Amino acid sequence: MSSWLNDFEVKGRVIYVKSTGAKLPLNLEIMHEALVWLPFFVVEKLKRLSRLPSKKPRLNIAFTPVIPRPWYMLWVSTHRADMKFVSDINQADVIFYFEDQTSATPPKLSKALHKKSFNFGCTDISKSRVGDVFEKIFGYALTVDPESYSGPIAVKSEINGVHDGYEAQAPVARTEGKVYQRLIDNTVNSKWAEDLRCPVIGGEIELIFVKRRSLSHRFANTNANVTLHSPDDLLSNEERRKIKQFAAAMGLDWGGMDVLRNKEDGKIYIVDVNKTDMGPPIALSLKDKNTATEILTKQFIKLIHSKIKRNP
Repeated sequence: MSSWLNDFEVKGRVIYVKSTGAKLPLNLEIMHEALVWLPFFVVEKLKRLSRLPSKKPRLNIAFTPVIPRPWYMLWVSTHRADMKFVSDINQADVIFYFEDQTSATPPKLSKALHKKSFNFGCTDISKSRVGDVFEKIFGYALTVDPESYSGPIAVKSEINGVHDGYEAQAPVARTEGKVYQRLIDNTVNSKWAEDLRCPVIGGEIELIFVKRRSLSHRFANTNANVTLHSPDDLLSNEERRKIKQFAAAMGLDWGGMDVLRNKEDGKIYIVDVNKTDMGPPIALSLKDKNTATEILTKQFIKLIHSKIKRNP
């Protein structure tokens, strides 16, 4: 566990995430989240330790340039699937590009290694890139020109994981490093902002986390409530088809998307893409964490075997 501490730097009452530059307040709220997450981590470790040896050979998985920590969904699913972590990509059956940076260049692979790689095509998850691809696939825009647009907008950093968004009234002057989006009306009962967190694996969505935050914290990363839902209840077949196209255009084999449904026009908007998806969400019940992990691990195994089958 001591190696985890190297991922962070504490200065005063602020925790700095070294990989992304994100700043987290060192307060009771974040300590509470850590304590809520800990039982799930302990249960997962105990399950792995108590698992009987399998007669089937274990698949070797390698991550580059970094190995996911236990708070990432890939770590959880890899352990649930009883895969073996290896450091040498040449010895791996599966290779995942895992990098928290918003924009980065993955290492080059040989043709043989590329056949068993995942997320190596997902090199840019900046908000502007997400907006451009979204408009191309869905045919309507999320991103706006802040200097010519008139009305409420969301102003966010281009950087992944910062959660520094805020509302503004356009027109406003453009600032370097910021992206400007329509302010989506995803409110519920004039009290909550509701996001649909969609884990997308191989272009498919098998579950959705419905996240609710108070309107005063709509851009924060702390949820007041999270519930588990079937995608059939929240997305149409056409919307799921376009999300699959969007994932392919982003080069995303595994990851999470934040999807908002606008009350004004009924349309969905993909506002964020994360190729290093954390989870399951901390505010989710322990029972639903387990259910979600089972579903996502089955998707994970299916994704891997489909590529292995295509590229024996």
